[in-house]
Amino acid sequence: MSVLLSKVELLSSIADDFPFLHLYPMQFRKNITVITGENGSGKSTLLECLALKFGCPPEGGSANFNFRTEDTHFDYTQHVRISKTTQKIRDVFFYRSETYYNFLTEMRHLDEDPEGGVNIRMYYGGRDLHTLSHGQAMRALYEHRFGEGGLYILDEPESALSIANQINFVEKILQLSRKGTQFIIATHSPILMLMPDIQLIQITENSHREINFTDSHIYYMYKEILNSQGNFLKQIINIE
Repeated sequence: MSVLLSKVELLSSIADDFPFLHLYPMQFRKNITVITGENGSGKSTLLECLALKFGCPPEGGSANFNFRTEDTHFDYTQHVRISKTTQKIRDVFFYRSETYYNFLTEMRHLDEDPEGGVNIRMYYGGRDLHTLSHGQAMRALYEHRFGEGGLYILDEPESALSIANQINFVEKILQLSRKGTQFIIATHSPILMLMPDIQLIQITENSHREINFTDSHIYYMYKEILNSQGNFLKQIINIE
C-alpha cells in the first residue's frame, strides 16, 4: 500500500541562507516515518511546515480549527512543494505536545457555544479533555480521533505517555498504518523508534539520512547509561 504523502521539497525561490536546507528534499516511503535528532536540529520546524501546508493551526488540531495563542511560528510554506499519491487523504491532524493544552482550551470554548451543534469532544471520546491528565487526553486523541486513511503529524507524542501507554500507542498506529493511515512522527523515544516496518530518519545540524535504530545517537546513549548502571552519568556529568 502506497503512502499518502510521498515527498516534501523546497522551491528554488527560497534563500540560500535558509537555516533548514538540510531537511529537504525528504521522501516518505512507508506509512510510519519516525524522525529523530538533537534539540534544534529542525524536527519540529519540519512537522510544523507540513501541518501548515495542509491547513492545520501551528499549535495543533485539524484544518477545521482556526485559533492562535501566540504568533511565534516560522511560516515558509510558500517555498515548499509536497507530493501526494492519488489516494484520498480523509483526515489530517497535527499534534504538538507543547501546545496540546491550548488546543484543548480552544475545543472547550467551541463546545461552550450554544449554537455550535454537536460538541467536538464527542469525536474524542465524549469527555472534556481538560478534566483528564495530559497522557489520558493524548490517549483519547489516538484512540477515538484517528482513523483509516488519515495523515497524522505528531511532534513528540511520547512526552505525555508512560511506557505502558507508549506501547498502547504503538499498537494503535501499527493497526491503522496497515489500513492506509500515514504517520509522520518526531520523537526521542526508543520505543517509537523500535516499531517494526518503519522508516527511521535521523536529522543532524547539516544533514538527514535513513538509519537503523542501532545506528542512532539515542541507542548509543541509552545503551551506555543502562549498561553502566549509572556510572556513565557519573563520568560525564560535572557536579562541582
